[in-house]
Amino acid sequence: MRGKQIPRLRPDTALVVGGGAIGLACAFALAREGRRVTLVDRDEPGRGTSFGNAGHVATESVFPLASPEVVRGALGYLLDRDGALRIRPAYALQILPWLVRFAWAARGSSFARGVAAIAALQRTAARDLAELLEHAGERALLHLDGHLVLVERAGSLQAARAEVEALARHGVHADWLPKAEAAALVPGLAAPIEGAWHYRDTGHVDDPYAVSQAFERGLRAAGGDVIQAEVVAIEGKGEGFTARTSDGRTIDATHVVLACGAWSKPLAAQLGYRVPLDTERGYHLTLPGVSPGLRIPVASFERKAIMTPMSVGLRMTSTVEFGGLDLPPDPHRWELIERHLKALVPSLSTQGATRWMGYRPSLPDHLPVLGRVPDGRNVFFAFGHQHLGLTLAAVTARVIVDSVAGRDPGVDLAPYSPARF
Repeated sequence: MRGKQIPRLRPDTALVVGGGAIGLACAFALAREGRRVTLVDRDEPGRGTSFGNAGHVATESVFPLASPEVVRGALGYLLDRDGALRIRPAYALQILPWLVRFAWAARGSSFARGVAAIAALQRTAARDLAELLEHAGERALLHLDGHLVLVERAGSLQAARAEVEALARHGVHADWLPKAEAAALVPGLAAPIEGAWHYRDTGHVDDPYAVSQAFERGLRAAGGDVIQAEVVAIEGKGEGFTARTSDGRTIDATHVVLACGAWSKPLAAQLGYRVPLDTERGYHLTLPGVSPGLRIPVASFERKAIMTPMSVGLRMTSTVEFGGLDLPPDPHRWELIERHLKALVPSLSTQGATRWMGYRPSLPDHLPVLGRVPDGRNVFFAFGHQHLGLTLAAVTARVIVDSVAGRDPGVDLAPYSPARF
């Protein structure tokens, strides 16, 4: 008598851990290819870091934060409470090993390789995002009509022009505007304009959370499942993997995509890869229902802040803060953003403004970890996109889908390998 046959796991079953913009985009794209996808996140999808981003499709951002200029100003970032980049003193010792790697990645040759690696993803990022939103039936959420950058001080013009020229050498194009034309784009602007330029190919979305919701609906419509639970362990099991959640559930899959942002480090270690992942804490202030007449996002070159018009109101984001996952938010960062907003457009009332802080996953060289793990297992990493999660969500999804299918993604994935650390 033959023994009972053990059911085989479907060879096209994928588990995606992480329900932010990256995880949702990957899960939706995999489901569209006919794979049986289960997405798991401890929170409601789209409610984490992706919820509060600037809504800016930052395809102009090809320079890693790990740069010689940033390293030279490191002490100032520790001491200046009003700086655009801030290291919380209570976290300085804990992040010191990460900062040593950061300084190493800022060397000239490493910086150049980082620029090339980010630019390779940015090359199709906007087009990939437009296509994925089209597949989700929400292409109208995305506006690819650029953004404006204001220079408020004459003394900043030389540095501003140098930045625009450097970006042009990497295929990022911008047009300098007459002062009057720039002022007309920002009704109520009180800050002086010494110069302004318009990036041609960047964009913004009406609401980052709406983008996440669109991907989730697309995933469900394609037959995918969404489970709200915390994955605490992933183990190899025969020809596949078993994930265990904190509430005792188990989920089997033949392929695993790890995309849980700043919380990816422990699971990556369980899967055999120790990555020096930390977090850039980002802050925003949103004025619900406020529509100041902006058609495109407006940034300040000196303030390192950007205002984005959204369906939920006007959102201003600014500052990069290194403070880990456990320290409470610093209220001073919100006060700083409010000061920037009032200096630019004082007619706007901040009464009823909402405050938010999120954790942007960041590696020392400012590149994500992306693609199949080096040992060849059906494990795929998609995390560490720092402040470019929304921008790079769809190109990341395309790379993951192609990698799972064994196709050439059209991008050299070596710079994003976890083996680089």
